Amino acid sequence: MNRAQGTTLAFAVLAAAVTLGTAFIAQRGVERAFERNTEERLRQLAELAASQLSAADLADVRTLGAEGTGLLNIQAQLDGLQAATGLTDVAVLDDSARVVYDVRAGLVEPGAASAYDSLASSAMASARAGHTVALPAFRRSAREARAAAAPVPGVPGFVLVTEGAPTWGAQLSRLRRDLGLLAAVSVLAIAALAALVLRANASQWALERRLSRSENLAAMGRMTATLAHEIKNPLAIIRGSAKRLGKLSPDALPMADSVVEEVDRLSGTVNRYLQFARGGPAEPGTHGDAAATLAATVDLLAPEFRLRGCTLEREGESTGAVPLDDASLKQVWLNLLQNALESLPEGGRARAACTREGARVRVVISDDGPGIPAAVLARLGEPFYTTRAQGTGLGLHLSRQLVTGAGGRLAVESHEGRGTSVTVELPAV
Repeated sequence: MNRAQGTTLAFAVLAAAVTLGTAFIAQRGVERAFERNTEERLRQLAELAASQLSAADLADVRTLGAEGTGLLNIQAQLDGLQAATGLTDVAVLDDSARVVYDVRAGLVEPGAASAYDSLASSAMASARAGHTVALPAFRRSAREARAAAAPVPGVPGFVLVTEGAPTWGAQLSRLRRDLGLLAAVSVLAIAALAALVLRANASQWALERRLSRSENLAAMGRMTATLAHEIKNPLAIIRGSAKRLGKLSPDALPMADSVVEEVDRLSGTVNRYLQFARGGPAEPGTHGDAAATLAATVDLLAPEFRLRGCTLEREGESTGAVPLDDASLKQVWLNLLQNALESLPEGGRARAACTREGARVRVVISDDGPGIPAAVLARLGEPFYTTRAQGTGLGLHLSRQLVTGAGGRLAVESHEGRGTSVTVELPAV
C-alpha cells in the first residue's frame, strides 16, 4: 500500500468514525432534551399542586387522620390532578417523611414510611428545605420512572411529589432507528467513495509502473541499438581479417573458418537483440528444430546440473521445423533451463520434454524445486523484475517475446512446495 492509498483509507475511517459519533451525539442530545422537558413538567405540576393544598386540611389530617374531612379533601384534589395530567402517582409527605396521602396506595391510614426518601434522600431533604427538585431516575415495576418534589407553602416540612413514566420512548426509538439508518448509509457511501479512490489510485500506480517499464525498455532499446552499431563494425573487420588470413595461410584456414563462424553467430545474436529492441515480429522464412536445439542445450547444461548435485532429464522426438531460428530457440531453452537450475536445491531434478501435438510443437521444462509464490508469479516475466540478486529480469521476458513473435505461447505454472512448469508451444512448419 502506497502513501496515497494509506491516506485515503485513514480519511475514510476517520469520516466513518465522525459520522457514527455525530449520530450518537445527536441521539444522546435528543434524549437529554426529553429528560429535561419531563423533569420541568413534573416540577411545574408539583409546584402547582402543592400551592393548591390547604394548610387546614393538612392540619386536620395530622390531628384526626382518616376520621376527619381533610384527608377526603386532599384525596379528591390529588386524584383529580392525577386523572387530568396522566401522572402515575401523586403523594403528600409530612415533615417526618411519612405518607399523608398517596394516590397509588389509595385511601389508607396515613403514617406509612415514604418510599421516595429511600430512593432519593438528599433530594427530598432539599425539598423539605423549601426547594423544588427533580429526583434521580429510578425503576418501578421494571420500568423507568421520574419524579419531582415541591414544598407545600405555609406548611414547613411538608412535600408534594409528582411521579410520571417517560412517554418519549417510542419517539426516541424511531429517532435512534432513523439515525442508525442514516449513519449506515453515510458509512456505506464513504466506503464506496474510498473504494473508488483506492481503485483509481491503484490504476494510476499501475500506469506509472507500466510507464516506468516502457521508459526502461525504450532506454534499453536505444542502448542496444548503440551497442549493436559499435559491435557490428569491429565484427565486420574481424570477419574480413579472418577471411584474408585463410587465403594467405592454408594452414590457418580451419581456425579462420572457426573465427568467421563465431563472428557470424555473434552477429546473429546482435541482430536478434536489435529486433527485440524494435519490438517487431520474427523474420519471415526462418526455421529451426525445436527438438534438436533442446537436446543440444540439455547436453550443454547437463555438466552444470551435475556439478550442483542436480539431475537434468530429456525426453523428446523429432518434431520438425518451427518458425524460429535455431539460435533463438537455443536462447529460449538456455534461459528456461538456467532458471530451473537456479531454483533447484541439491538433489533436485529437472525435466525437458519435447512432443508434437497435431500442428503444434510443445516443450515442457519442469522442476521439483520449491515453487514460486503467487505474488511473484503474478509479475513473472516483467522487464527488470527479478528475485535474484544478480538477475536482470530480462531472460524470461525476452524468451516470451521470441516465442510470441513466432506465433507461439509461453506459460508458467507453479505451486509453492510442488515445483514449477514452463510450457512453450510453437506452430509446426
